[in-house]
Amino acid sequence: MSEVDKWFEDFCFWLRSVWSGGMQGLQDIFVAGGQYITPVIKGLFDVTVSILPKGPSSNGKSKELKSSSQKSTSVGLPGGGGFNRNVVRLAGLSGALAVGLGAYGAHVVMANPDVPDEQKISFRTANLYHFIGTGGLIAASLGKYPKVSALLMTTGSVLFCGSCYYHGLTGSPKVKQFAPYGGVTLIVAWLSLIL
Repeated sequence: MSEVDKWFEDFCFWLRSVWSGGMQGLQDIFVAGGQYITPVIKGLFDVTVSILPKGPSSNGKSKELKSSSQKSTSVGLPGGGGFNRNVVRLAGLSGALAVGLGAYGAHVVMANPDVPDEQKISFRTANLYHFIGTGGLIAASLGKYPKVSALLMTTGSVLFCGSCYYHGLTGSPKVKQFAPYGGVTLIVAWLSLIL
């Protein structure tokens, strides 16, 4: 039994144990349906794992690298393209930060009646463009010049979103002047993807 199978079996056991107690009807449904649902979920998991890129070549087969200095940060995709893992990692961090700031804004900034509407709009705009910039980082990882596009996308997001977040949180207009520079940098970043 593989590690994944063992984990999956333990997870299903845990789920079944959660339903025990006063919820007998739900427990019966889960146990009776488990014989059908469990293989479907496991199959979806196995298919997802099997389609993930396996190495730095475009055909999905790993090639031996001659030395550790030649280690690639790109992973091959069907059709010969590839994505830059470091840029994807940066996109992951950016996306996590966008979700966290969005949650903070929804529960603190937007829920506070003392915060003026102008600050709420600024915070909402920052969060929207933060998510768009995160998507742009993923797109940059697929471009011909991923490092250049990612640098432009990150710089534009920090300047534009950072100044809007700051204004949305503090109400201070002293960094709002950087938002147009960030916006122009974001436009250039998107245009760099057509190179």
